[in-house]
Amino acid sequence: MNFKTTPPHHLVLATDLSARCDRALDRALQLSRAWQSSLTLVHALESVQPVLEEPSWRQPQDVALAIQEELEAEVSAMAEDTRNISVRVVRGRPEDVVLKVAEEVEAGLILTGVKRDSAFDKALLGDTVTGLVRHASIPVLVVKKRLRRPYQKIVVATDLSEPSKVALARAVDLFGLDNLVVFHAAFAHFASRMDDRLAYEGELRSDAIQNCRDFISEVAGAEAVDKIGVVVEYGEPDLLLEKYVQDHKVDLVVVSTHGRSGLLGVLLGSIATRILDSVASDVLIVRNSA
Repeated sequence: MNFKTTPPHHLVLATDLSARCDRALDRALQLSRAWQSSLTLVHALESVQPVLEEPSWRQPQDVALAIQEELEAEVSAMAEDTRNISVRVVRGRPEDVVLKVAEEVEAGLILTGVKRDSAFDKALLGDTVTGLVRHASIPVLVVKKRLRRPYQKIVVATDLSEPSKVALARAVDLFGLDNLVVFHAAFAHFASRMDDRLAYEGELRSDAIQNCRDFISEVAGAEAVDKIGVVVEYGEPDLLLEKYVQDHKVDLVVVSTHGRSGLLGVLLGSIATRILDSVASDVLIVRNSA
């Protein structure tokens, strides 16, 4: 199977004009420049309510036009070259609007921000983010961190299944080989019953590491085996990943949908919410199209 892809020629940023989307906009502009991709900012206009006890000239007129002008002004202030950047303000439910525009412009990636709990500086998922993750047919990048640099420390979570190959292939094509780590959460079956548990787990770990190396070779070629790091640990994938991201200051986690077990096997269910809630880094969710 040929997994080779190219960076997306068009990006879509879902924005609600709140501060939550500022980080996503910064990242969208950076990726657009790096990949020489077009960028469309999308805002969904659900309803317009009259402003009570205000004179007529302060009542909403053409709200969509006003929002579009506001977004265009913001982009102009942040980007030196805006020729490949456009703004769309469309009436409708946010999830539906974003997916429709992404289809119309043939986007290869959707970016979105998250709410934040000001008391704990914790990312909180909203209905739109959850809906996009569940229903988008193209990768969705959930941006949590402030833009300080291009993505450098990138972890690809895998269960070594066929669907999870898509996540590794996409990560290689977008970001190269040098900054990647394949993260595999294994299960040491019957370890508690062994007399020498550490030796048993060590033997299993060696086998799992070799399996990961074979996995890398199959997806990215033999030359990638010595360039992509491998981490194998025992335990729950999402909990281990949360700790690894925090301890190693990871910039981005890449995961695929429709894996066979653990985190990836139920990514569209409760684990998706848990990983997006808990992992401090940005998260790129890649859908397996098979």
